[in-house]
Amino acid sequence: MKFVLRRSLPSIGGLVGLLLAVGFAIVAVLDAPLWFPVVFAIVILAVQYLVNPRIITWLVPATVIPHDGRRYATDHPLGEIVARRCAEAGVPLITLGIVDDGNPNAFTFGRRPKDARMWVTRGLLERLDERELHAVVAHEVGHIKHWDFAVMTVAAVIPMALYLSYLVARGNNRPEARAVALGAYLAYLISQLTLLALSRARETAADHWSCECTGDGDALASALIKIAYGMGQASAAQKDEAHALVAQGKAGRKEAARLTARTRRAQSMRAMGIFEPRSAEALQAAFAQGIDSDRALAAMRWDLANPWGATLEKLSSHPLVARRIRDLEESGLPGAPRQWSVLRAMAAASPEEIVAARARFARELAVAVAPWALVVGAVVFGLLPDSRFGMGLALAAAGALFFVKQHVRYPGEHRPVAEVAGLLERLDAGPVAGIGVTVKGR
Repeated sequence: MKFVLRRSLPSIGGLVGLLLAVGFAIVAVLDAPLWFPVVFAIVILAVQYLVNPRIITWLVPATVIPHDGRRYATDHPLGEIVARRCAEAGVPLITLGIVDDGNPNAFTFGRRPKDARMWVTRGLLERLDERELHAVVAHEVGHIKHWDFAVMTVAAVIPMALYLSYLVARGNNRPEARAVALGAYLAYLISQLTLLALSRARETAADHWSCECTGDGDALASALIKIAYGMGQASAAQKDEAHALVAQGKAGRKEAARLTARTRRAQSMRAMGIFEPRSAEALQAAFAQGIDSDRALAAMRWDLANPWGATLEKLSSHPLVARRIRDLEESGLPGAPRQWSVLRAMAAASPEEIVAARARFARELAVAVAPWALVVGAVVFGLLPDSRFGMGLALAAAGALFFVKQHVRYPGEHRPVAEVAGLLERLDAGPVAGIGVTVKGR
């Protein structure tokens, strides 16, 4: 529990600090009541906290496995695994449900440990072995033990209160209200990033609990890789099935629409799962010929070596898989990963590659940000009197930089590569600058 608090306190402290700063500005500068946005946000999120389990149950229906308080009425090893991990965590047997979905995933929700629910998909049971199931279930039970669904709901009060504070300041007629409103809105944006940081901290804490309970960090690491691989495969299969149905005519299009609706309902809960789904398709491509630990670790080096990895992670509710494995390796826990060693994979990367990737990041960031900075400058110029020339110049420069950005994204030079999967091991790849290649099909 000390580890959980240590990882969560910076984010919680940041959220409280933002609320206090904006609240002081609203009360001291605008003489407006702070209690309204705070109380309103608490009421809204309290209602959400109460009804969320019902909404999630409706969005993602599952077949519930009954239990008698000691064991689950199933012959599948999952029942015994969940019962054992609940006993170790000191929580009562939870409501366990199986979701008929090919995407491998598992997530927990509820109001408190006594009424917690764990939904496990068919895809997860089909893809993981018993060791990996133990690791994933222990991770999810860790969320319940740490009251994560309650912590995240309470923390979400602050971003909502900050946004309502922005609305209060924007509606004030005082001259200084615009500055306070701008500050409140910036604080709201920062609070959203801080809330994501808190979510990542809770995920890391659940990983540590899983490793501590099972003594098998390698099982959790391989489970994360299999889940990522399975998500990419399932997503591709669902798209192919939908396209095939559409080709069958009117009846097929209706069935494709129903399939898409079911998929979207399931996908709406993926952010609650054990893995961030946005990385799935890339990892699926890396393991097109099957999962190989050396290739997986080589592909994940990018997450740690390239600054784009850490930058994009700030927009995610889950840590990058490579970072999760590295954190377990550095945790000092007896079951820390050995086979799935990101640290060993990083040591195999050449220092020259890492330096080049970081230098490339600085150039790409400048190319990505500069046009938008000039657009913002043009808007600011437009608010000033006698500024038409400056605004026009800023817009012209921004337009030219957008052309430069497109040229960087789509380079003219293309070099042949043997396989697409090998590209994922390149440390100099990034979301801004393209790398021109040619691939020969079979």
